[in-house]
Amino acid sequence: MGWWRIDPQTGEPLSNSRSRLSRSPDFVLLNAVPSVDNDEEAHYLGDDPWDFAYSAVQKINALIVRMPTPSENELRQLFLERVIPQTFQQRKPEAIASMLQTVDKLWENVNWVYEEDWKRPALPAEKRWVCEYAVRRLTERD
Repeated sequence: MGWWRIDPQTGEPLSNSRSRLSRSPDFVLLNAVPSVDNDEEAHYLGDDPWDFAYSAVQKINALIVRMPTPSENELRQLFLERVIPQTFQQRKPEAIASMLQTVDKLWENVNWVYEEDWKRPALPAEKRWVCEYAVRRLTERD
């Protein structure tokens, strides 16, 4: 599992970031290492949060088969604010409940992995970039 330090404004990996374990020009570790590279002001993304987002997208895709894809803003509201997009509101109440459970489980898992590795929940900017990953995956389904 890899973590990398990101710019919280863009979600992009920082080009000048390298682990404190990089001790010489011959040994450069670009991934951030929990318990070594913990900086209070740092933001990190990693494989596990994106894997959790991908799983959530797969579950939501199964619930919205043959439905138009909502706008990116509607999807952001679904993931970050638990607001069901207008186009999904015609689904059965069980499907809507399942969609919200999927979103809740995503953030539960994301916060869990950040707690495990960084000893804190995901920061708002980190959640925003995990959300953007999920939005991209859902809007590419067409």
